[in-house]
Amino acid sequence: MKLILNGGGSDEQIKESLQLFSKLVGNGKVVYIPLAWNNSNIENCINWFKSQVEPYGIKNIVQVLNANDITDELLNNSKGVFIGGGNTYKLLKMLKETEAYNNLINFMKRNDTVIMGGSAGALIFAKSIDTCLDDGLGIKSICDVNNVGLKDTNGFNCLKGYSILPHYKKIDEQIPLTIKRIERLVYEGYKLICIPEETSVFVDDENLFIVGEKPVEVIDKEKRVVYDTNKKLEF
Repeated sequence: MKLILNGGGSDEQIKESLQLFSKLVGNGKVVYIPLAWNNSNIENCINWFKSQVEPYGIKNIVQVLNANDITDELLNNSKGVFIGGGNTYKLLKMLKETEAYNNLINFMKRNDTVIMGGSAGALIFAKSIDTCLDDGLGIKSICDVNNVGLKDTNGFNCLKGYSILPHYKKIDEQIPLTIKRIERLVYEGYKLICIPEETSVFVDDENLFIVGEKPVEVIDKEKRVVYDTNKKLEF
Protein backbone atom coordinates (compact mmCIF):
# COMPACT_ATOMS: atom_id res chain seq x y z
CA MET A 1 0.00 0.00 0.00
CA LYS A 2 1.29 3.45 -0.95
CA LEU A 3 -0.44 6.65 0.15
CA ILE A 4 0.56 10.28 -0.32
CA LEU A 5 -1.45 12.32 2.18
CA ASN A 6 -1.09 16.05 1.57
CA GLY A 7 -1.96 18.90 3.91
CA GLY A 8 -4.13 20.59 1.30
CA GLY A 9 -1.87 22.62 -0.98
CA SER A 10 -1.72 23.14 -4.73
CA ASP A 11 0.58 24.25 -7.55
CA GLU A 12 4.19 24.75 -6.40
CA GLN A 13 3.29 23.84 -2.82
CA ILE A 14 2.84 20.17 -3.71
CA LYS A 15 5.36 19.89 -6.53
CA GLU A 16 7.50 17.31 -4.74
CA SER A 17 4.47 15.22 -3.78
CA LEU A 18 3.09 15.27 -7.34
CA GLN A 19 6.47 14.23 -8.69
CA LEU A 20 6.41 11.22 -6.36
CA PHE A 21 2.83 10.40 -7.34
CA SER A 22 3.73 10.64 -11.04
CA LYS A 23 6.78 8.44 -10.60
CA LEU A 24 4.72 5.74 -8.88
CA VAL A 25 1.85 5.95 -11.41
CA GLY A 26 4.03 5.96 -14.51
CA ASN A 27 1.88 5.64 -17.63
CA GLY A 28 -1.02 4.09 -15.76
CA LYS A 29 -4.59 5.31 -15.50
CA VAL A 30 -5.48 7.71 -12.67
CA VAL A 31 -8.96 7.94 -11.17
CA TYR A 32 -9.69 11.48 -10.00
CA ILE A 33 -12.34 11.74 -7.26
CA PRO A 34 -13.52 15.32 -6.45
CA LEU A 35 -16.58 14.20 -4.46
CA ALA A 36 -15.67 16.30 -1.42
CA TRP A 37 -15.97 19.49 -3.44
CA ASN A 38 -18.76 21.59 -1.92
CA ASN A 39 -19.11 23.97 -4.84
CA SER A 40 -21.66 23.87 -7.65
CA ASN A 41 -18.94 23.75 -10.31
CA ILE A 42 -17.74 20.22 -9.65
CA GLU A 43 -17.52 19.53 -13.39
CA ASN A 44 -14.76 22.14 -13.61
CA CYS A 45 -12.59 20.28 -11.11
CA ILE A 46 -11.09 18.18 -13.90
CA ASN A 47 -9.53 21.28 -15.44
CA TRP A 48 -7.87 22.12 -12.13
CA PHE A 49 -6.63 18.56 -11.69
CA LYS A 50 -5.19 18.39 -15.19
CA SER A 51 -3.34 21.64 -14.61
CA GLN A 52 -1.78 20.09 -11.52
CA VAL A 53 -0.69 16.70 -12.87
CA GLU A 54 -0.14 17.00 -16.63
CA PRO A 55 3.19 18.85 -16.16
CA TYR A 56 4.40 15.69 -14.41
CA GLY A 57 3.37 13.36 -17.21
CA ILE A 58 -0.03 12.11 -16.02
CA LYS A 59 -2.34 12.08 -19.05
CA ASN A 60 -4.66 9.08 -18.66
CA ILE A 61 -7.30 10.47 -16.27
CA VAL A 62 -10.85 9.35 -15.46
CA GLN A 63 -12.96 11.77 -13.40
CA VAL A 64 -15.61 10.24 -11.14
CA LEU A 65 -18.61 12.39 -10.19
CA ASN A 66 -20.70 9.64 -8.61
CA ALA A 67 -19.46 7.31 -5.87
CA ASN A 68 -21.33 4.41 -7.49
CA ASP A 69 -18.88 4.67 -10.37
CA ILE A 70 -15.91 3.80 -8.13
CA THR A 71 -16.21 0.14 -9.01
CA ASP A 72 -13.78 -2.75 -8.64
CA GLU A 73 -13.65 -2.92 -12.43
CA LEU A 74 -12.58 0.72 -12.73
CA LEU A 75 -10.00 0.45 -9.96
CA ASN A 76 -8.62 -2.87 -11.17
CA ASN A 77 -7.76 -1.18 -14.46
CA SER A 78 -6.13 1.82 -12.78
CA LYS A 79 -2.73 2.50 -11.29
CA GLY A 80 -3.49 5.53 -9.15
CA VAL A 81 -6.27 7.41 -7.39
CA PHE A 82 -6.31 11.11 -6.51
CA ILE A 83 -8.93 12.33 -4.01
CA GLY A 84 -9.42 16.08 -3.77
CA GLY A 85 -10.45 18.39 -0.95
CA GLY A 86 -13.70 19.96 0.17
CA ASN A 87 -16.14 18.82 2.85
CA THR A 88 -14.75 15.69 4.49
CA TYR A 89 -18.12 14.55 5.89
CA LYS A 90 -19.76 14.75 2.49
CA LEU A 91 -16.92 12.73 0.94
CA LEU A 92 -16.85 9.97 3.53
CA LYS A 93 -20.64 9.64 3.58
CA MET A 94 -20.77 9.19 -0.20
CA LEU A 95 -18.06 6.54 -0.05
CA LYS A 96 -19.61 4.64 2.84
CA GLU A 97 -23.11 4.64 1.38
CA THR A 98 -21.86 2.82 -1.71
CA GLU A 99 -19.46 0.00 -2.50
CA ALA A 100 -16.78 2.63 -3.16
CA TYR A 101 -15.44 2.40 0.41
CA ASN A 102 -14.79 -1.35 0.26
CA ASN A 103 -13.57 -1.10 -3.33
CA LEU A 104 -10.93 1.42 -2.25
CA ILE A 105 -9.87 -0.95 0.52
CA ASN A 106 -9.41 -3.68 -2.09
CA PHE A 107 -7.46 -1.24 -4.26
CA MET A 108 -5.11 -0.46 -1.37
CA LYS A 109 -4.35 -4.16 -0.92
CA ARG A 110 -2.62 -4.25 -4.29
CA ASN A 111 1.13 -3.70 -4.05
CA ASP A 112 1.41 -1.79 -7.33
CA THR A 113 -1.05 1.04 -6.66
CA VAL A 114 -0.90 4.49 -5.11
CA ILE A 115 -3.46 6.92 -3.69
CA MET A 116 -2.87 10.63 -3.20
CA GLY A 117 -5.28 12.71 -1.16
CA GLY A 118 -5.32 16.39 -0.31
CA SER A 119 -7.03 17.89 2.77
CA ALA A 120 -10.38 16.03 2.92
CA GLY A 121 -8.90 13.42 0.56
CA ALA A 122 -6.14 12.82 3.09
CA LEU A 123 -8.27 13.02 6.25
CA ILE A 124 -10.36 9.98 5.32
CA PHE A 125 -7.30 7.71 5.49
CA ALA A 126 -6.70 8.56 9.16
CA LYS A 127 -8.40 7.08 12.22
CA SER A 128 -11.10 9.76 12.48
CA ILE A 129 -12.14 12.74 10.40
CA ASP A 130 -13.51 14.67 13.39
CA THR A 131 -10.25 16.62 13.73
CA CYS A 132 -11.71 18.94 11.08
CA LEU A 133 -15.17 19.34 12.67
CA ASP A 134 -16.26 22.95 13.05
CA ASP A 135 -15.92 23.60 16.79
CA GLY A 136 -16.79 27.28 16.76
CA LEU A 137 -13.20 28.52 16.67
CA GLY A 138 -13.58 29.71 13.10
CA ILE A 139 -10.28 28.31 11.83
CA LYS A 140 -10.34 28.75 8.06
CA SER A 141 -9.70 25.68 5.87
CA ILE A 142 -10.05 23.18 8.70
CA CYS A 143 -13.65 23.75 9.81
CA ASP A 144 -16.01 21.30 8.13
CA VAL A 145 -19.70 21.22 9.02
CA ASN A 146 -21.28 17.78 9.25
CA ASN A 147 -24.41 18.91 7.42
CA VAL A 148 -24.90 15.49 5.79
CA GLY A 149 -25.57 13.75 9.11
CA LEU A 150 -22.66 11.31 8.91
CA LYS A 151 -22.67 9.13 12.04
CA ASP A 152 -19.68 6.84 11.44
CA THR A 153 -16.79 9.30 11.18
CA ASN A 154 -14.03 6.69 11.31
CA GLY A 155 -11.68 6.73 8.36
CA PHE A 156 -9.61 3.99 6.73
CA ASN A 157 -7.17 4.12 9.70
CA CYS A 158 -3.96 3.79 7.70
CA LEU A 159 -1.78 5.85 10.08
CA LYS A 160 -1.33 3.55 13.05
CA GLY A 161 -4.23 5.05 14.97
CA TYR A 162 -3.37 8.68 14.24
CA SER A 163 -5.67 11.32 12.79
CA ILE A 164 -4.72 14.26 10.57
CA LEU A 165 -4.88 18.01 11.08
CA PRO A 166 -4.44 19.47 7.55
CA HIS A 167 -3.65 23.05 6.44
CA TYR A 168 -1.45 23.22 9.53
CA LYS A 169 -0.30 26.77 10.42
CA LYS A 170 -1.63 28.15 7.15
CA ILE A 171 -2.58 31.54 8.62
CA ASP A 172 -0.25 32.91 11.29
CA GLU A 173 -2.92 34.85 13.17
CA GLN A 174 -4.99 31.67 13.56
CA ILE A 175 -2.20 29.62 15.15
CA PRO A 176 -3.45 30.35 18.72
CA LEU A 177 -6.87 28.98 17.71
CA THR A 178 -5.22 25.93 16.17
CA ILE A 179 -3.34 25.34 19.43
CA LYS A 180 -6.66 25.46 21.31
CA ARG A 181 -8.13 22.85 18.98
CA ILE A 182 -5.08 20.62 19.34
CA GLU A 183 -5.23 20.86 23.14
CA ARG A 184 -8.88 19.82 23.09
CA LEU A 185 -8.33 16.95 20.67
CA VAL A 186 -5.37 15.58 22.60
CA TYR A 187 -7.34 15.84 25.85
CA GLU A 188 -10.11 13.83 24.18
CA GLY A 189 -7.60 11.12 23.27
CA TYR A 190 -6.80 11.91 19.65
CA LYS A 191 -3.32 11.26 18.32
CA LEU A 192 -2.49 13.86 15.68
CA ILE A 193 -0.31 14.25 12.61
CA CYS A 194 -0.33 17.97 11.76
CA ILE A 195 0.48 18.51 8.07
CA PRO A 196 1.14 21.88 6.37
CA GLU A 197 -0.10 22.52 2.84
CA GLU A 198 3.44 22.23 1.45
CA THR A 199 3.95 18.76 2.88
CA SER A 200 2.70 15.19 2.58
CA VAL A 201 3.03 12.05 4.64
CA PHE A 202 4.09 9.19 2.38
CA VAL A 203 2.87 5.80 3.59
CA ASP A 204 4.90 2.97 2.07
CA ASP A 205 3.52 -0.23 3.54
CA GLU A 206 4.31 0.05 7.27
CA ASN A 207 6.73 2.99 6.91
CA LEU A 208 5.83 6.68 7.01
CA PHE A 209 8.03 9.42 5.52
CA ILE A 210 7.82 13.21 5.19
CA VAL A 211 7.72 14.67 1.66
CA GLY A 212 7.74 18.43 1.06
CA GLU A 213 9.10 21.72 2.29
CA LYS A 214 7.75 22.15 5.82
CA PRO A 215 8.00 19.91 8.89
CA VAL A 216 5.21 17.74 10.25
CA GLU A 217 4.32 17.73 13.94
CA VAL A 218 3.17 14.55 15.68
CA ILE A 219 1.26 15.29 18.87
CA ASP A 220 -0.39 13.05 21.46
CA LYS A 221 -0.61 12.84 25.25
CA GLU A 222 2.89 11.40 25.56
CA LYS A 223 4.90 13.46 23.06
CA ARG A 224 5.21 16.30 20.63
CA VAL A 225 7.77 15.61 17.90
CA VAL A 226 8.74 17.67 14.84
CA TYR A 227 9.79 15.71 11.74
CA ASP A 228 11.65 17.50 8.98
CA THR A 229 11.38 16.71 5.26
CA ASN A 230 12.64 13.32 4.05
CA LYS A 231 12.56 11.97 7.61
CA LYS A 232 10.90 8.75 8.67
CA LEU A 233 8.15 8.99 11.28
CA GLU A 234 8.82 6.81 14.31
CA PHE A 235 5.89 5.77 16.48
